[in-house]
Amino acid sequence: MGITREFLGFDQPALVAAAEYLMERFGRASLADLRRVLVAVPGARAGRRLLEILVDRAEVTGRMLTPPQIATVGQLPELLYRAKRPFADEFTQQLAWADALRKYDRARLTAFLADRPDDRDVGRWLDLGRLLQTLHRELASDGLRFSDVLKRGSSLAGFAEADRWQALAEIQCGYLATLDGLGFWDRQTARLFAIEHRECCTDRPIVLVAAADLNRTQRQMLDQVADQVTALVFAPDDWAERFDSHGGLLAAAWQDVELPIPDGSLLEAGNPVDQAEQVARRIAQLGGRFRAEEITVGLPDERIVSQLVRQFDECRLPNRYGPGQPLSQTGVYRMLGDLAAFAGSGQYAEFARMVRHPDVESWLMRTGVQPGWIEELDEYYNQCLPRRIDGGWIGRHHGGQRLRDAYERIRRLTLRLRGGPQAMERWLSQIRQILFEVYSGREFDLENDADRRAWKACDAIQAALDRLAAIPGALLPQVSGDEAIQVVLDQVSAESIAPTADKAAIELVGWLELPLDDAPALIVTSFNEGLVPSSVNADMFLPGSLRSALGLDDNAQRYARDAYAVATLLAPWRDTTFLVARRDQDDYPLAPSRLLFAASPELVAQRVLRFFADAPIRPVQSPLAGGLVSSRCEFAFEVPRPRPLPEPIRSMSVTSFKKYLACPYRFYLDHILKLRRSDDKAKELDGLSFGNLAHAVLEGFGRSEARDANDADTIERELNHRLNKLVREHFGGHPGAAILVQTEQLRLRLQALARWQAGRAAEGWRIEHVELSFSDHCGKLDVDGEPMLLTGRIDRIDVNERIGQREILDYKTSDVGDPPEKTHRKNGKWIDLQLPLYRHLVRAVGIDGVVRLGYILLPKGTADVGASIAKWTEADLTDADRVACEVIRGIREERFWPPKDPPPKYSEDFAPICMDGVFGRREWK
Repeated sequence: MGITREFLGFDQPALVAAAEYLMERFGRASLADLRRVLVAVPGARAGRRLLEILVDRAEVTGRMLTPPQIATVGQLPELLYRAKRPFADEFTQQLAWADALRKYDRARLTAFLADRPDDRDVGRWLDLGRLLQTLHRELASDGLRFSDVLKRGSSLAGFAEADRWQALAEIQCGYLATLDGLGFWDRQTARLFAIEHRECCTDRPIVLVAAADLNRTQRQMLDQVADQVTALVFAPDDWAERFDSHGGLLAAAWQDVELPIPDGSLLEAGNPVDQAEQVARRIAQLGGRFRAEEITVGLPDERIVSQLVRQFDECRLPNRYGPGQPLSQTGVYRMLGDLAAFAGSGQYAEFARMVRHPDVESWLMRTGVQPGWIEELDEYYNQCLPRRIDGGWIGRHHGGQRLRDAYERIRRLTLRLRGGPQAMERWLSQIRQILFEVYSGREFDLENDADRRAWKACDAIQAALDRLAAIPGALLPQVSGDEAIQVVLDQVSAESIAPTADKAAIELVGWLELPLDDAPALIVTSFNEGLVPSSVNADMFLPGSLRSALGLDDNAQRYARDAYAVATLLAPWRDTTFLVARRDQDDYPLAPSRLLFAASPELVAQRVLRFFADAPIRPVQSPLAGGLVSSRCEFAFEVPRPRPLPEPIRSMSVTSFKKYLACPYRFYLDHILKLRRSDDKAKELDGLSFGNLAHAVLEGFGRSEARDANDADTIERELNHRLNKLVREHFGGHPGAAILVQTEQLRLRLQALARWQAGRAAEGWRIEHVELSFSDHCGKLDVDGEPMLLTGRIDRIDVNERIGQREILDYKTSDVGDPPEKTHRKNGKWIDLQLPLYRHLVRAVGIDGVVRLGYILLPKGTADVGASIAKWTEADLTDADRVACEVIRGIREERFWPPKDPPPKYSEDFAPICMDGVFGRREWK
């Protein structure tokens, strides 16, 4: 007797129809005892939903329910035969494949692998093991061994892979022998053995629910118990010729089926962000006819989940993505990965990522490290640009105490991972101890999502450690501590942490789950070619033609599967919308699904014109409304206003006047609130740091005995000596390549300066002062009868006693080398007052009367190195004093509003606060 097929039709959801069938066939008047029934469903989500429907139906009919055993079709085979040995888990299989590969004859391995990894390259061997493990599983699911591919492929015209498949078949034998020697069974091979020896048996009724895509192994096992099997097919009776005897799809019968997709159910969108907005608008158009739990969004491309969730949250639409957060995105996973990376390399980038981790931050504070190590790390990095963090601090400040304390705690943690390659089991206890040390003092509130995810991640990693501990030591590789952590993380990288249950939420589900979803409102996103249907063409081992010859899941089978899925989505009880995207998340163009063209010739022509023409200009749409509520109450974008000063400003640096003239509000942020950007993104010295290095060299020269030399070589030697010394002090003995390049760039400029300086000394000029600092009591500017104290630092004052002349000079290392007039005035208006205000500072050291003001330029073009003296008249300088007085009055009156728009140049640090370029920013008042 063969398998019984029952066609459920499309009049109601498949799982509802299946529940009714089970209750009617196996239930009695007041009792629904289904305990002996084995129900197989395509996926775990469908199984959970079927059980819910059975419970609901039992309550409605007043029956006492004893539920059936519900399994996925992937779990079904092991319920049909008795395993004689324990099965090897996934990682044991991967290790056994890697072991078989490593032991295979080196010369013959080239037929499969041209570049054999080094024996110590554990990661590559494991990757190769995973590759063959996947290939083995796919072939075994259709009843094939590697040797079968060799036999069948040899009969194909143009088959040139005989040597490769011969090697693979021998490696497969080695893999099975390895497992056999350890007392394990390979699950896929055990199934084939059960089929060949007709070991499949059961005395229980088996009901297949909408299992339209069974593989060959599953069908062969079911054939041995066919008299107990009923296949429930979600389709009308008159489609019987499209399904085989197992209730599976006949691929050929679906290739020319027309799919009556109404034009009214088709929407277009641009990129994923636009898709998310169109989904929200479509939900708004439903007009409240469906509750949230009655709406499902289908995801052929699950990469757009983040955009959808963000849009739903903004519109206050409850939503739930079933798979949840990948464990690889949790803080626990990243913490271990960062720790392994730092332990293995000692590089600055790994340490910076580690020390910024929120879980590490909490742990450090619990162990007594005072907050502030991030700021000290950023300061240390920007001063020294270190490549490594190994306790050998460089530069003058040698890192702050809080940073050094944080480093010491992390160093002790990494000590558990130090040492050469050792047996894997030696590291497992160390990894457990690291987890315990970092997380044992944390209180987990399982009602809090972040805490629940961290707890689940710790639990999953502990379970992985337990699994690894159970693997025979002979199979585990010799690894270093950081490699051991990576092995552990690989075991959990594919796992996810499901969100908390929320029945009153819009479900986001994958494409393959949609046929059995029973939500009456459905929106299918990314209805595009390559996603629906997906294709398999480029395959390292099984290209399309070979797949078809072997009877594997090929493009025809995938087309049939997705055509059938679309047919189920068009059931009369569904309100289905298909959203066709024009571009993916990388802005590459997308084609509409070919299933849209499984229609009459007239409709095909219309859709070609619609979807392959330029995107239509969409009319301006009103903000999302109706059933959607914006999460913003009034206005989200408002720049914070200045607050009254606690006390008047009584002193100013001469450089700060420029900031106020550029933008009073940004002056307030910078000089009053003293806000500073802090990060470690620099890859080389920025303009300020490059200038500071040059200033430090020139200050040392200005205080040396060579300061008045008129010999260029002597001056150059002194400058080189001081440059080399400062680079060693600031950046250590092995600075990065960028620092070395910039050092040589500065050296070229200093060489040109040496020649200019020698000529200047020969003309009678000598350096009178260098880096002359003026504190609050030194300089002042009287404004309206009240003094404003001036502060500043003058780089250099030169005097020529032959001609009775002094010059106040600032070093400028910008690449362009603009003269003072260009940097201080624009269109005749003062934009900087630094040089003119120096006149008021130098009175404190007895310099009065006429002095010349200018720059010593050290630009990229060394031919332009030298002095650039301003040609301002006394009237010009008087006007500069007038502008300075106006600045002081503005500051005293606290005129800091509004921000300048457009923003001044080089004000990017405050752009987020000022919301520069932000659409919807409130206008200044």
